[in-house]
Amino acid sequence: MLKDLTIDSKSEIDSFLKYRFQLSDLNFTNLLIWSKSENIKYYIEDETLFIKGNYMGEDYYFSPIRKDLDFEKLKVAFKKIADEKVHTVFIPCEYGDILKDEFNLIKSRDSFDYIYNQVDLGELKGRKFSQKKNKINQFIKKYNFTYEKISEENIDKIIEFQYQWLINKINLEPESKEILEEENLGIIEILKNYFTLNLRGGLIRVDNKLIGYAIGEKITEDMGVIHIEKGNTEYSGIYQMINKFVAKEEFSDVKYLNREDDFGVEGLRTAKMSYHPIKLLEKYTMI
Repeated sequence: MLKDLTIDSKSEIDSFLKYRFQLSDLNFTNLLIWSKSENIKYYIEDETLFIKGNYMGEDYYFSPIRKDLDFEKLKVAFKKIADEKVHTVFIPCEYGDILKDEFNLIKSRDSFDYIYNQVDLGELKGRKFSQKKNKINQFIKKYNFTYEKISEENIDKIIEFQYQWLINKINLEPESKEILEEENLGIIEILKNYFTLNLRGGLIRVDNKLIGYAIGEKITEDMGVIHIEKGNTEYSGIYQMINKFVAKEEFSDVKYLNREDDFGVEGLRTAKMSYHPIKLLEKYTMI
């Protein structure tokens, strides 16, 4: 039976996903972010986790997941979904590379995750990062800023900032109102459950005014993921600042950072490529 995915589902979902996959999609926090707007539900059958959502009126499944690597039983799970004639997304290559000859699997560039060396983002060393460093140096010269780790003392201020960010963004992009509001639902959900989710992140203030923050978590032993990054663009360089400081201060215990995909948005793709990823993490879709 399908069950709603809520914060109370964490231990059950984590038993299948925690510290296993480098993909930004296959972790409980990401599922929770989109759980309300995409009506994400799940069930467990024959020791296989099935996660189902609905995007713009169309049902879809996340890749079915098993705790073991019994590919015969995984084939049964994929066949079950295929028989429903529903797309399956975010299939990791360790599954797709083996199953691609039996199912109609394709790779979608728009969903590939961007993987970076943590030290590259945290230090910005070398000529290839000169434009980023110039932005940061200009910010430091111009503004009286402070960096803070996210804590119980400042989490409520981040929630206030996020609501204001949403208002400002909708004013700038009214055509994106629906998707922005859907994303905001999920962001507020994880902010309210920040400590239960074992997230990590930081914020930047200028003259004590909060102007940007970023949130992520550790998803494997050597990789972190950045789930959310928001800034007030009235302060030129805020995104370069929050990117660098969170990478350096909050993720020094990992080798790599996953900054998720680009949704096929050209401007986002250009921005992510400008940080020189070491690889694009491929995913399969079953159509």
